[in-house]
Amino acid sequence: MSALRFEVQWQDGTGIEGPELAATFAALRISVAGSVLTHVDDKRAQTLRDVVYVPVYPLAEWLVSNWWFLAYEPENLLNRGNPAFAHRHWLVTGSDGYAYPDLRLSSAGKLTRLEWDRRASEWTRLDYRSSGSVTLDRDQVLAAFTDFIDTVTRRLSACGISSSYLQSEWEAVQATDHDEQTFCATAASLGRDPYDLEEHEARLVLDVGKRLGDMRMEALPALDPAEPLAACIAIHEALEASKSNTLRLADGLAGASRWQVDTNRPWLDGYEMARHTRAALGLNGEALATNADLAAAIGQRPTYISRATRPVKSLAALTLVDGVVNPQGPGTASIGLRETGLAGRRFLFCRALAEVLTAGTATVLTKAKTERQQRNRAFAAEFLAPSASLREKIADRYVDQDHVTELADEFGVSPYVIEHQLSNHGIAELVSQ
Repeated sequence: MSALRFEVQWQDGTGIEGPELAATFAALRISVAGSVLTHVDDKRAQTLRDVVYVPVYPLAEWLVSNWWFLAYEPENLLNRGNPAFAHRHWLVTGSDGYAYPDLRLSSAGKLTRLEWDRRASEWTRLDYRSSGSVTLDRDQVLAAFTDFIDTVTRRLSACGISSSYLQSEWEAVQATDHDEQTFCATAASLGRDPYDLEEHEARLVLDVGKRLGDMRMEALPALDPAEPLAACIAIHEALEASKSNTLRLADGLAGASRWQVDTNRPWLDGYEMARHTRAALGLNGEALATNADLAAAIGQRPTYISRATRPVKSLAALTLVDGVVNPQGPGTASIGLRETGLAGRRFLFCRALAEVLTAGTATVLTKAKTERQQRNRAFAAEFLAPSASLREKIADRYVDQDHVTELADEFGVSPYVIEHQLSNHGIAELVSQ
């Protein structure tokens, strides 16, 4: 059974204006991973129920109109708060005045993030009572969309409606071939409607996709949509500059490479990969608090870490790109990192290490929320500040900022990393002073 479901029971739409709306009036139930998004408190009927009575045509039309954006456009620091982005990803913007749940969707690489909040609809006197968030496989989400849209278009056809905007747009989406899908995905990732591009914009989309090549899926979520070509050039300059920063793994570490991952839980994969890697290196939970410690662990001299983490100038202009990694063969890769503090450079170095263990082609380290970036961030955190070691050092359920700072100094990471490790592994809660 799918984790995302749209269940429809058709109702009598007599009296509703508009043939598409009347034909698709229904009892709608939406559920995600066990939560019912359409669980409402009906103030007029004084009942709680799991369905809402609405025409579902506007919902299907919104899904189709924003199909490529929902599948491929990420939320990041550059578009957060942008009304145009919200219109493409927030269901209530496409409600056509009907009381749909407060659902937001955005791409995270091969995953899709779904978030929903409680919402009161004043004029219908419906209070949506469910809130939550979940990350699902993108293909699973698109399959649920497809089933729902097909249900709605079949209903339209059965009611003698054959030329609606929904039906024509859905046919266009379904008719795209592989190359067209790649183009549409690239355009949508850049916040551009693939069906409404000027000629120069279409050329730009093609150029960006060509320049990024195999890096496309990881790099696109971190590009500035206003200057994507400049960002591509900067990334390639960073790859060229990184050739002087070659990482060669110790024999034990190289033997742990090519880790098999489960992209549905990338953060857990990162934690487990770090534990496996530390075990392969014979590290028994001790801190790698200095460059000398880190270098010794991977079989290198301390000067090597300093050279490998030397900042690459071209990355300074890219807000969301933290580094590049270019594998050169088994256990070997060139890396280039952005300018940051000492603890930050060591953390980025370990993120690059995770990519050397798993990647076969050039890639980027970014601030995006794709499964790959979640995995390499989790790896770096667990590799440098093992959760088991932190658990041994904390006797209470609560810690203050001073204790967090002490732990950060001991493990050679930022307090931010310690805070996330304590929270994500359920070790302790941070209390304000």
